Amino acid sequence: MSNPRRILELAIDQPFDKAASLALDRELSDEAPAGIVDLIKAAGLAALGESPTPDAIDSALRDLKGRVNGADPLRRSLIRVAAIDALKACGLSSPAQCVDAALGESPTQDGKELQGAALLFAELEPWPDPVDGEQLLSDLLATFTKHLVLPRGAAVAMSLWALHAHAHDAFQVSPILTFRSATKRTGKTTSQTLLGSVVPRYLQVSNITAAMLFRIVDASAPTLLIDEADSFLCGNEELRGLLNSGHTRAGAVVPRAVGDDFEPRLFSTWCPKSIALINDLPATLEDRSITITMRRRAPGEKVTRLRLDRLGEFQPLCRRAARWAEDNIEALRIADPAVPDGLHDRAADNWRPLLAIAELCGGWADEAQAAATILTGTEEAETTAPVRLLADVKALFEAEGKDRLTTAAILAGLHALEERPWGEWGRQRKPISSNQLARLLKPFGVVSEQAREGDKVLRGYLRSSFVDAWGRYVADEKEASATPKPLPALACSSVATQKGEAEESGGMS
Repeated sequence: MSNPRRILELAIDQPFDKAASLALDRELSDEAPAGIVDLIKAAGLAALGESPTPDAIDSALRDLKGRVNGADPLRRSLIRVAAIDALKACGLSSPAQCVDAALGESPTQDGKELQGAALLFAELEPWPDPVDGEQLLSDLLATFTKHLVLPRGAAVAMSLWALHAHAHDAFQVSPILTFRSATKRTGKTTSQTLLGSVVPRYLQVSNITAAMLFRIVDASAPTLLIDEADSFLCGNEELRGLLNSGHTRAGAVVPRAVGDDFEPRLFSTWCPKSIALINDLPATLEDRSITITMRRRAPGEKVTRLRLDRLGEFQPLCRRAARWAEDNIEALRIADPAVPDGLHDRAADNWRPLLAIAELCGGWADEAQAAATILTGTEEAETTAPVRLLADVKALFEAEGKDRLTTAAILAGLHALEERPWGEWGRQRKPISSNQLARLLKPFGVVSEQAREGDKVLRGYLRSSFVDAWGRYVADEKEASATPKPLPALACSSVATQKGEAEESGGMS
């Protein structure tokens, strides 16, 4: 027996001294105890013979795995020893590695058992027959809507994204599929669990470090499902940067120094990724995402509860998706799908792989374009704070009808806008200040200038300074729905803001 000391330690649940170990070595034979031998024979390991085929070994070890489920640590260890001995007799060069992979045992390094479990992925066997893409998408959509309450367009996006994960190597852009919500218990984790059952090589985690992310992706290229991201992603700039890098194939590498000689090596960050969190992603990740906003199920909304012990029933659907991707990957590489009008460049990049899949499946192009329009928000524009500020300042200029507004007048107008963040800005939740206004506008090339009014020198902004930024970031069709009605002109006048101007005289913007 290869490690009797370890066997006895498992049996008595404590370390065993050297003298007892030597005595055990003398008393134990190389044969596994009764019952274990029968199990090895039943799994077919004892009948493999010399130089068995890989398929025969695979079949026997998978059979053994099923028979070992539920066994206590002592019995598992004895089974492992017996299985390794059986494979050694067949002439297999690395029997321990194969048995550990089958049983899910921890590998060893320098004779010591490593902590944790090995990261193993079962190889997915594609469906044996050609698969109709249109029917496949219908079945995926039915699966998601059966178990989840989703907003408009979300089930279509999830179905297309699942196929994108199977055909990932066909694309140059990999959009993140994000599930976000305002609060807990909205189905985000359930969505990712169900998604994981129909995508290849999925790894669902509730925490991950930057160092682990690129190592896992480089080694295994899984479909990475990151849950509870609000608990560790916000403020983690290194992790955010790595997730950003995986958006395009060309940029999905990170250099790191490895080994005692600090040799520079490149690690891949290219894999399908999904993120679930409460509240919003950082803006750069949001820009690389197809985002689904989840809500709690209303009392009248009924779904079929997802049984976590029956996820295997979705395996045929996953295998069909794998076969469809295998048969159509070359067509997807050269696809150039139509993109809905109104999607900005990054949104168009995110949706192009999914739209290509929809067109190739037949009958799904219109559904996919509608989902892209809805989920991207072109029907109801949502902008980042700096762009929203540009739109609000434009409304104030138009309300006043002037070519110049003082900083104090702009601030007073912003503070008075309801359903805007300017009245409670930043961590202190105070009205936005002149310095904060200047910092938000500076990246657009907009800066304040001094001008004399009577005996006062006041800082303010010229309308002409905003023209270029307005033309690039504030579309006319968005303003009607995204920008609230401007305040009456009096609210922005110099009379209403006299106190603020006095504080600014000769001051900083």
